[in-house]
Amino acid sequence: MSILKMKFVSIVGLNEYFDDFVLKYIVDSGMQLENALSYLETVKGLTPYDGNNPYYDLVTRSTALVNAMGLKKELKESTDSTRQIYDSADEIRSDIAKLEEEYRGHSEHLEKTKEMLNKCIHMEKQLELLANIDVDIKAFFNFEFIKFRFGKMPRKSYEQLQLMSNDLEAIAIPVSQEKDFIWLIYFTPRNFSEKVDGIFSSLYFERTRISDEVQGTPSQALRQVRDKITSLRSEMKDAEKAIRDFTSKHREKAINLYYSSMRLNRVSEVRKYAAHTMKSFYIIGWMPEKELNRLIPILDKDEKIIYIHKEPDTEKLSHPPTELKNNRIFRPFETLVRMYGLPSYNEVDPTPFVALTYFLMFGFMFGDVGQGLVILAGGIFMLFKLKIAFGGVILGAGISSTLFGFVYGSVFGFEDWLPPLWMNPMHDINTMLIAGIGMGMALIIVAMVLNIVNGIKAHDLARIFLDKNGIPGFVFYLGGIVSVVYFYLNNKLMVSAGITAAILLIPILLMFFKEPIENFIHKRKAIAQSKGVFFVQTFFELFDVVLSFLSNTISFIRLSAFALNHVGLFMAVFILAEMASGFGSVVAIIIGNILIIGLEGLIVGIQGLRLEYYELFSRFFTGNGKPYKPLKKQYFS
Repeated sequence: MSILKMKFVSIVGLNEYFDDFVLKYIVDSGMQLENALSYLETVKGLTPYDGNNPYYDLVTRSTALVNAMGLKKELKESTDSTRQIYDSADEIRSDIAKLEEEYRGHSEHLEKTKEMLNKCIHMEKQLELLANIDVDIKAFFNFEFIKFRFGKMPRKSYEQLQLMSNDLEAIAIPVSQEKDFIWLIYFTPRNFSEKVDGIFSSLYFERTRISDEVQGTPSQALRQVRDKITSLRSEMKDAEKAIRDFTSKHREKAINLYYSSMRLNRVSEVRKYAAHTMKSFYIIGWMPEKELNRLIPILDKDEKIIYIHKEPDTEKLSHPPTELKNNRIFRPFETLVRMYGLPSYNEVDPTPFVALTYFLMFGFMFGDVGQGLVILAGGIFMLFKLKIAFGGVILGAGISSTLFGFVYGSVFGFEDWLPPLWMNPMHDINTMLIAGIGMGMALIIVAMVLNIVNGIKAHDLARIFLDKNGIPGFVFYLGGIVSVVYFYLNNKLMVSAGITAAILLIPILLMFFKEPIENFIHKRKAIAQSKGVFFVQTFFELFDVVLSFLSNTISFIRLSAFALNHVGLFMAVFILAEMASGFGSVVAIIIGNILIIGLEGLIVGIQGLRLEYYELFSRFFTGNGKPYKPLKKQYFS
């Protein structure tokens, strides 16, 4: 439930040692590289590496091989941590070439067989048209006055042929068609054959010579073609089996070659960020603290490199990346955080806060045991069957809805099946409204506490002591709430009017004079613009702040409103069920529950997000974090 701790690392080594060092220590690491030229401007003679990638062919060829073998899905589901890794580019090239040659042989044989089978199938259709003619097939293709052709042409070419059919000294008859080709026969007078053949050739007509393939009459030729089709289909099955056997036999090796190629390719990726002088190379970047601590004893023994590491607070030119680190319960709610933005490295990870508050708010608005269990089942299916991380959020919403269903005593809208642990929303509307606002007040106070913590982590005194969501805002908001509640319950102030006024006015004055105080601390002019403009502008800004406290608090009344709306929708469903009666009433209740789960559940989920983002996140969370992209994960496709 935190952000992964990082350290800034700078490494210098001998130029000739670059590839070996990177392969040995960097390519499999969690290091996120930074551009060395941007940080080492004072180093004389520092230049970037050239853009040539000697391993590009390995990546393209190994990728093409695993894709051709149908192993793309397996790449996504496996990791390179337990695989046999090749460090020699020449060895990888040699093994890839052997697999490519063997696979190409099987593949070409299969494609050739498919092509022959396809041709025979179309010949079969052609010969079926001629089956009743008792003429030798060779004679049929050698008429004295007519030329006869059979073959295929692209669809677009056939469309062009139809446009010129009236001016063409030929009769074209389509026999069959494929996705991209039309198979046809055409007849033309012998004295026009040369001209017509030229026209068809220009339209990419590919002729198939039936007379060269078969003998006898068309009916005899048809039997020969059908026998050949049977033989080719059997041959194609054998070719497909050979490819499956090849894939099964060489699956692991092909994947190993792919990962090895990608691993070598990372050396070139490191070159893009590294820089060098005549003698030395320079690599800089961010690395997880735990990983660096494991690597330090090894680096200490390597005499060819020198390294230094710094804490994030001491590095001014680069901001550390953010990697959220939560347990399995909170991890699905990282999705909601990332939709808003990543926290900065020195901010509090809001994931646990989001998980708990969203859990409470959803159940408060959508409390029903039966419907909660349905949502829970949907979340389990999404998370464990479909492997969708957001399913964890749905699962949590289902649990929350179920628990609050017991609190409200509601099961699929029926309120007499279970006794409520607290109350039914419709039975005491005022209490529900007060509970919703009370929950909102508590959450806003926690959000301001988180903002103060973020100010402490960032060493931002103004954020802590002068901000509307810092200590002044916290004291003003909490003081105002306590004073109003105490006066409402006891009809008198908790402390004297003077102390109450001080509690409320001092925070307002601190917020009002935030800019001049900051300028004074940083030895700048206290009020940059004219005093009149400053006082008018700041007054209205402060007025807006006070109103926002009120409006943000009232906004949480939607928690109660949707809880009441949930009951109200069920009342409408049961009225319709009574009107239908009998089996129709059961159908009405089932359909009503489905609609409420689907439509109202979606609306409640969105309203929960709205409260998170607008009323809570805006008080403590900037979302300006830089995502963590470690080298070991960044370049796999």
